[in-house]
Amino acid sequence: MDFKEATDILWGTQPVTAADMAERLGKDPHTIRRARMSGPNARSAPKGWEAVVADLAEKHAEELERRVIDLRALARELRAR
Repeated sequence: MDFKEATDILWGTQPVTAADMAERLGKDPHTIRRARMSGPNARSAPKGWEAVVADLAEKHAEELERRVIDLRALARELRAR
């Protein structure tokens, strides 16, 4: 394993983005970002957001669990050198 492969594993987890949520909710990403704001320019949260966030959270947790396995394998391999 070289440096690039190791850092690809280390940095591999992709965050959930406003675009991900917007696509699932049928909204524009800007609307999602504004719904997170407070103040006069804020928007209300889109209807049905709870189920979408719960689903995205489960999928993200599954990805993170897979990443934990990859990261621990990476650490073992590099320490064994």
